[in-house]
Amino acid sequence: MKKLKSNIGELLDQSPYKRKYLMQRYGKSANTISNWCRGKSYPSPPELYDLAELFGVMVDDLYARVKEEE
Repeated sequence: MKKLKSNIGELLDQSPYKRKYLMQRYGKSANTISNWCRGKSYPSPPELYDLAELFGVMVDDLYARVKEEE
């Protein structure tokens, strides 16, 4: 089975934006943004599209499929 690995944290680090900006933009807590970056929780579909536009990537680039360790 495959799972999703979040690339949001890496993309955020490469962007001119900070976590605080994402917190304000989406009205989310620091914990929620951290969970998005670590793949513990996921943005809503509208937030995914907005994040992709913000980072200048495709929505598919926000996550990578990786084989789950057994």
